[in-house]
Amino acid sequence: MYRFVRTATVKNAALLPQALAFASEVTAHINKRYSLNMLFGAEQYGWARIHWHFDADSLDEMQRVNGRLMEDREYAALLDKYKDLWAEASMHDTVVRLL
Repeated sequence: MYRFVRTATVKNAALLPQALAFASEVTAHINKRYSLNMLFGAEQYGWARIHWHFDADSLDEMQRVNGRLMEDREYAALLDKYKDLWAEASMHDTVVRLL
């Protein structure tokens, strides 16, 4: 089992409500379209940072989802709509093998 984790830092705390709206919208879209159980949350202390994660049985499954996302026009439109919320170069992806 593998867990995909993405974090992104909001430019400033004043934009956090919009970032949470994006996180909710994109999570709902991905869960509906790809039948994932993706969850998201916000850091409570420190940086204004959003975290997403979902689990997959294999790396191949994650790769298939990623391939489909790259062709998903609605997903791309969501990314474009909210592109100005994020601190430059702050997105970080991690894949963890769960034991």
